[in-house]
Amino acid sequence: MSGRFEWREVTTEYRDVLASPQGDELRWLVNRARIRDTVTGKTVTRSIMRSPGVCVMVPILSDDRILLLRQYRFPVGGELWELPAGTIEGREEGGRAVPTESPEACAARELIEETGYEAGVLARVAEWYAMPGGHDLRVYLFAARRLVRRAQRLDDGEVILEVRPFTAPEVETMIARGEIQDAKTLAGLLHTLGRRPGGIHLPS
Repeated sequence: MSGRFEWREVTTEYRDVLASPQGDELRWLVNRARIRDTVTGKTVTRSIMRSPGVCVMVPILSDDRILLLRQYRFPVGGELWELPAGTIEGREEGGRAVPTESPEACAARELIEETGYEAGVLARVAEWYAMPGGHDLRVYLFAARRLVRRAQRLDDGEVILEVRPFTAPEVETMIARGEIQDAKTLAGLLHTLGRRPGGIHLPS
């Protein structure tokens, strides 16, 4: 199917670059592309966001409680309960955002930075595209176990107000009440809870 489409006049309209202790990090690009369908002969114009990818971690304590972050998000103007997550380091290449580190390395780094915990075991659980209609963002989900307390190292402008453990029933209640509104967090928690004995039990 990919050979059916001819990509023409791809231009990068915007680059989001974040200064970090690792140097300038390319977080995403916005491209404008003209694409010709060789079957129909029609040409369409699309704006496409390009990302090197994102890692989401489910930190699980020794008593099986899950750590969540209460984080202020500027785009929505409010606080959200979320799983720790971070963008994979990347660079621009051929109009795309190409990763320069592995998802595993990103997950280990971001977990310490955001929660202050280091994982003895990181297991990749799932992968998915977040918004394939306009974004190539790929999400990598990890279960993080054997946690050891370290020091939290937040990026400039990152506002994490609280790191708190929750039991599985508490998380299920939060989901049922609509108290968790971040999509990647919902997907990560449902993947995790669904693998437990008895699966997911959402209160009515």
